[in-house]
Amino acid sequence: MSLVACIAMGGSDRALMLGLPPLAALAAFALPTLQRSTSAAIDWFSVFFFSAWAIAIWVIYTSVYTGVPKQPALNVERLASGFVPRFSLLDLIFAALGTLAWLWLVKWRTGRHRHPLWKSLVLPASGVALIWLLLMTLGLPLADYARSYRPLVERIAQRVPRDACISASNLSRGQLVALEHMGGYRVDAVTPARETRCDYLLQLELRSKPRPPMAGWTLVSLERRPTDRDEVTAIYRRAR
Repeated sequence: MSLVACIAMGGSDRALMLGLPPLAALAAFALPTLQRSTSAAIDWFSVFFFSAWAIAIWVIYTSVYTGVPKQPALNVERLASGFVPRFSLLDLIFAALGTLAWLWLVKWRTGRHRHPLWKSLVLPASGVALIWLLLMTLGLPLADYARSYRPLVERIAQRVPRDACISASNLSRGQLVALEHMGGYRVDAVTPARETRCDYLLQLELRSKPRPPMAGWTLVSLERRPTDRDEVTAIYRRAR
């Protein structure tokens, strides 16, 4: 079905992504049939790979919230300047329980006891679940700050009144939704800038190639997301 959808959509690779879940399920059923040496190699790879990721997430989290060690926190500040950590005891408890469960699974899998049919499935599946849990607890505030449009909307709110009408015909759909949902603005994304009746205009520009101000508009500020180095959002106000 995903192959047919891909062909019908003109060769879209996004349609092929729909075939990954059933292929992954079929591949999982084949794991118990592998030779013991191959199964052991997959297990050791899972142990080292997912443990390394878990350690990295915990080190970055500890550095950001305690300052020890210093370098990860400095890297976060450089890549996501302005990020303010917010501590959540519930997230920390879930992350700690998930990490302890992972350590117990590693000990159980490497123990010398009866070999259940599903034993080789435990570490790969549990490793994926562990990393997802850590990212959704310890790493979620930083990921949200780095990828969300909320910081950009907050910076725009310092320049544009909340009750203002904004013309934004060349912004992405995600930015339009963020302006309406997070900022509460009335956004005109259809009318061209030369014909709009809004008092403010937002345009997406490149820092290396800024556009000259349009006739009838005054540049107020250039704002960007903390992790976006190339694109900026230019805020214009109608000249009076």
